[in-house]
Amino acid sequence: MPALPRDLRALAGARRAALGRKVSGKGVTGPALSVGDQALVSACNFATTIVLAHALGLEAFGLFSTAWIAVLLTVSLQLGLVVCPMISIGPGLSDEARPAYYAIVLVHEAAFLVLAGGAVAIGLALAFGDRALALAAGAACAAHLAQDFCRRYLFARGRPPVVLGIDGLNQGVKLAGLILLSRAGMLTPARALEVVGASAALSCLCAIPFRGALAWRAGEFGAASRRQWHSGRWLVLTGLMQWLSGYGGLLVAGALLGVTLIGVLRAAQSILGVLNLIRDALENIVPPIAGRALSRSGLDGLRPVIGITAAIGFAGGLSFTALLALTGQSLLAAAFGPDMAAYAWVVAWYSLLFPVSLVSFAQICAFRALERTGAVFAATAVAAALNLALVYPAVRGFGIEGLLGVAITSEVLVCLVLAGLLRRVLRAPSGPLGSLQPA
Repeated sequence: MPALPRDLRALAGARRAALGRKVSGKGVTGPALSVGDQALVSACNFATTIVLAHALGLEAFGLFSTAWIAVLLTVSLQLGLVVCPMISIGPGLSDEARPAYYAIVLVHEAAFLVLAGGAVAIGLALAFGDRALALAAGAACAAHLAQDFCRRYLFARGRPPVVLGIDGLNQGVKLAGLILLSRAGMLTPARALEVVGASAALSCLCAIPFRGALAWRAGEFGAASRRQWHSGRWLVLTGLMQWLSGYGGLLVAGALLGVTLIGVLRAAQSILGVLNLIRDALENIVPPIAGRALSRSGLDGLRPVIGITAAIGFAGGLSFTALLALTGQSLLAAAFGPDMAAYAWVVAWYSLLFPVSLVSFAQICAFRALERTGAVFAATAVAAALNLALVYPAVRGFGIEGLLGVAITSEVLVCLVLAGLLRRVLRAPSGPLGSLQPA
């Protein structure tokens, strides 16, 4: 990826312009470590998918993937309710206010873990009647959510080296456990979920000493919780809409064409993990930069950050889309065997989503910084409504091709709606943060 470091230096330059200060060597190291961390996570997740697909077979892998889709719903909700407000609000607070704010966020997160893990366990028990699978999925859900929160919390508090360490531990223990069970012939969907949960829990325990300064101030709990909810309330609904758009179609396709198809599609999606690397790295870098830029320079500081982020996303996503279109068949055959090579065209179709989604991400960062996340929900809801209306007839009439066509159309619609709404906001006269009224 020769162009990526240059793009990241350009983003660091936008940060200097927006914040009006020189970026030190540490400021450059943070983004580099973020990209390295996401490369590690993406590579290990890809390897995990290969191990599971080979060891379980497509039908059992499809069952595991279906359970994991439920976990991904809670991840989307956590991002909207807890994480996104935290990484936008926290870095912009004064040094005195941050310890109390982060302590309150930790209380929110603890409550969410209990509710999410219980909901996943109960839901899967009712859906499949498999108590062992349901309990393993509930525990894995809580542990995975906690680990994902820890890494984003540490990024928000400026500790990317620690994130790299706990992610390396999580991924290493997970892969080692899955490989050992696979070679012993003992790997099942439930045991795979248990390994995922155990490795994530160990990673969280190792993150505790690096949590930073915390201060409990009960009198600030209500105000901080209201601000958190104000910033994230639309993002929660947005996460639900995005999950419905991204995974509702998979569930419909699985119901119509068989659960094995879910395993096939998830295996094909795993090839695109290198594209998720770009988005996940930007997710850790851009929102804090955007929040600080807005708080110090108003809209004049926010505009270059969002513009450069959109350019990085589109150029990077388009480059990798072209590469995967050329190499998808050989990658699938090498990773999952010759039977999967027949689905190489799925990789090419799916990859078309990413340049568009990365431009949408840049626009979403702007709305999150402004705490005007209702616009994000509006765009996502329109696309989700289109997706839900068309996915059943499309899959029934055209199979996988119909599912992919609806997904691409929905993503383009999100980008266009966000662009129209953001254009109106950024044309407003710039002013201090206090003059920007969230909606």
